[in-house]
Amino acid sequence: MDREQSNSLLGEAIKERGRIYLEVFRELSERFGETEAVSVLRSASRARGIAVGRKLAHLGPRDFAGMVEFYAKPPDDGVTYSTEILRLDDTCLEFKNMSCPLKQSWIEAGCSDEEIRTLLHCASAWDEAVLETAGFDYEVETWSPGKQGCCHTRITEKRDS
Repeated sequence: MDREQSNSLLGEAIKERGRIYLEVFRELSERFGETEAVSVLRSASRARGIAVGRKLAHLGPRDFAGMVEFYAKPPDDGVTYSTEILRLDDTCLEFKNMSCPLKQSWIEAGCSDEEIRTLLHCASAWDEAVLETAGFDYEVETWSPGKQGCCHTRITEKRDS
């Protein structure tokens, strides 16, 4: 299998994950209300993010080049998410995903902008947990209508609280 086929399969697998998010969200919303659906999905996303963050903890608190290699651009060097590195230096990694298979799957399913924003908020708990567990401070701005691309992430050295 060549790289293009591999990237295509990866994108489709992520879209399938997006479709699962959507179905679970709708089912939970119908049974328990949207507030509870958001809470459950964010909690589940966070749990998976913690597991991944533990594997990246050796990069904290300031190996930003390592975070590009192991977080921002894997597994295909940023192709699937069209990752643009906006800043990479000794104090910060900032990047924006210009495409997102999760978001694309929700667009294809006919979701409203508000539903997409809610689902991205649920999915972003994974990123937040990864970064927190790996030992970084961060800002994750999810997509909103009128903005290009998808999520915008800024990672900095953990400040003592």
